[in-house]
Amino acid sequence: MGNYIIIGLVIVIIYFAVQSVIKRGKNGCCGGGSCSVHEVKAEDQDLSHYPFKAVVTVEDMHCENCKKKVESALNAVHGVWGKVDLKSKTAEVRMKEEHTEMEIREWINKAGYGVSHVELEKI
Repeated sequence: MGNYIIIGLVIVIIYFAVQSVIKRGKNGCCGGGSCSVHEVKAEDQDLSHYPFKAVVTVEDMHCENCKKKVESALNAVHGVWGKVDLKSKTAEVRMKEEHTEMEIREWINKAGYGVSHVELEKI
């Protein structure tokens, strides 16, 4: 009977480990750089052209590829320039036009990441 309990526990642990690997793959974290991210740079990098700013706390970023994926998702939006600080897990989003918190959340969610906080300001 004791062996069945141990085998059952091992199966449960393996199940959750596999689920974690699958989730990490969907969110863009490469777990060692095994994937490539198509990096998108903002066309205009003159801060004086961006009168609106948001500081966003991004969830689920683990590596440089995650950072590149979030930045690229933001930079792909016309009139938006995103820069991510992986250490603080924040993205600074500069915008030429005012956008809502929901729009910013949607851009990051589409890249596969969560958002826990958005702070908007006009510069």
